Amino acid sequence: MRFRPSLAAVTVASVSALALAGLPLATAQTTGEFTISNFTDFHGRWEQKLDEKDSANSIPGAVALKCAADRAAGTRAHALTSSGDNIGASPFASMILDDEPTIEVLNQMGLDVSTVGNHEFDKGADDLVNRVVPEADWTYLAAGADGLDRSTGIKDYKIMNLNGVNVAFIGAVTDDMPNLVSPAGIQGITWQKPVDAINKLADELTANKEADVVIAMPHAGGIPATAWSANVDAVFMGHTHEFVEQTGTTPIVFQAGSYSQGLANVDFAYDKANDKLSLQKAELLRPADIIACDTPNAEMQTTIDTAKNEAKDAGAEVIGTLDQSLYRGINGDASGSENRGVESQLNNLLANVAKWGVANNSTVTPDIGVMNAGGVRADLQAGEVTYEEAFSVQPFGNEITYTTLKGSDFLEALEQQWKKPTDERPFLSLGVSDNVSYSYDPTRPQGERITNVLIDGAPIDPAKDYVVAGSTYLLAGGDRFTALANGADVAQLGYVDIQAFKEYLDAYLGGKGAPAPRTGQSNVGLQYTKPIVAGKSHTFELTSLIYTQGETAENVTVELGGAKQTVAIDSDFGPAGYNEAGKATVTLTVPADVVGEQQLRITTDAGTDISVPVTVYSTNPPAPTGSTEGFGAGSAIGSLSTIAAVVAAIVAAVGGVLATQPQLLGFLRMVVPGFPF
Repeated sequence: MRFRPSLAAVTVASVSALALAGLPLATAQTTGEFTISNFTDFHGRWEQKLDEKDSANSIPGAVALKCAADRAAGTRAHALTSSGDNIGASPFASMILDDEPTIEVLNQMGLDVSTVGNHEFDKGADDLVNRVVPEADWTYLAAGADGLDRSTGIKDYKIMNLNGVNVAFIGAVTDDMPNLVSPAGIQGITWQKPVDAINKLADELTANKEADVVIAMPHAGGIPATAWSANVDAVFMGHTHEFVEQTGTTPIVFQAGSYSQGLANVDFAYDKANDKLSLQKAELLRPADIIACDTPNAEMQTTIDTAKNEAKDAGAEVIGTLDQSLYRGINGDASGSENRGVESQLNNLLANVAKWGVANNSTVTPDIGVMNAGGVRADLQAGEVTYEEAFSVQPFGNEITYTTLKGSDFLEALEQQWKKPTDERPFLSLGVSDNVSYSYDPTRPQGERITNVLIDGAPIDPAKDYVVAGSTYLLAGGDRFTALANGADVAQLGYVDIQAFKEYLDAYLGGKGAPAPRTGQSNVGLQYTKPIVAGKSHTFELTSLIYTQGETAENVTVELGGAKQTVAIDSDFGPAGYNEAGKATVTLTVPADVVGEQQLRITTDAGTDISVPVTVYSTNPPAPTGSTEGFGAGSAIGSLSTIAAVVAAIVAAVGGVLATQPQLLGFLRMVVPGFPF
């Protein structure tokens, strides 16, 4: 291994020192010194925004970032690099102008090379290849993105000669791409693991002596130093918005946060004669360090000011006035950070906006609206709402459209909220429109948790076609909701999410008939022991009763056959990353004369109102498998092996109830294939 990081001393003397020592100048010139600066996940944060309360939250902006990089390099040979996500998920002023100001500012900064990030694909590979890359003066890298069009200049790697040293920069984007951008926009592209793609090239470039030094720039985070080839000399990660500084590892590993809030600067010296790379200095600057570098740049400032002025008029438009704040989900710990695993009022609202917007802008009337929690990026505070504030809620510019799905596909999509327990986000909440409600049992196996779904108050029909509205990202299977991609090809409406949201807010805040935001939950967790027997007490365990911000619910009521019990809600958020905020235990004594199919109704004082069909027996029959009714193969009425026993028990217990209960008959026929009556 040629690289041994050490911050204790400079191991290679300068040219002047060697000359003073009487050594031949030719020997001195075999050593090349150079500096590499790296930022990542810029996301169009070119405007400086200071946080007087906490400097760590300040946005240094592009001018300060360039100043800090230039100061770090001084007169040395220098490469300014990025590990991806330069554009996309940007502030209003950049996004409303298609991130053109960001591209221009980065050109003026002198960015040399950048990895392609996942957000470079927000508008699809065609937009990246045919618009972004031609406008960028830097080289974009995407090793391992097989099938990506490279005709306009995207490369696997770039070699820069820095003071006589051939430095290879290899960039690769995360292989989780199909879950991060609209699958429709990246069709035909396959994604290698970044480490594998970069290591392979590092070994090849070293073996054929094309590169003296290899720098890895994965748009991926959380990668240990031990994962890299011995031919990788330094790593600059991205994607996860973290700060990482590891100078005692081989290779050294850095990650410079996001939003211009971090800058990694590393000074190297390479002795070509001995193939020895030495680390002279390494630093990871934070916001206060970057902001302190205040050398102005007139050219960049003009670009920034011009962009702000162009976006100002559109952004300042007041859409209306909210009488209440609308929130995303947050974690229950002290950080109060964003949590995509819990139901939120804003996520449900945007699902409803999609349904409402498509109905008003096409010839179809959707049955269901959906929204992914990861697409909700800001809260809306009470008071005047501007176009810019509305835009910040969902800044991706996704198209809103619709598809046609079977009820079984929608059921599967609800099940897909549960990801792998080992995932960073083991649960991703799916926002649903106001006409959708459902119950689930969190203790059941994967694929069998959803126990009842109502669409407009009627049980979902797995065999029926439903028109589902949402973003092209989500309806193409984004966030691993692959069941949503099972329907017909999505319609091309050219209807963008911010347009839909603005129209909704105009209508809602202007009193023009748009529905008010849902105040209660769309779903509750429900567990109870079967069978339910008339005249006996039964305990119901409830979860997912509150939102994690702005919630007003204090009590939950359970009703069954005339029996009714109200208890206080425990506001505990439940296990981290799961949709279990707010729990309660309710015990009911079922009236002795209540038998057959009944509706178990769960309500809260904040507006939650969910009904679940249950069967009440007159005597204690043999207990079927499963803890609640449901759609999964393991549910009590989902297994053909138990249906005969269940039907026999019902008939024996209540006599001719099947003949007099058409709703029960319809329910059994719907969920039980081959039901014999």
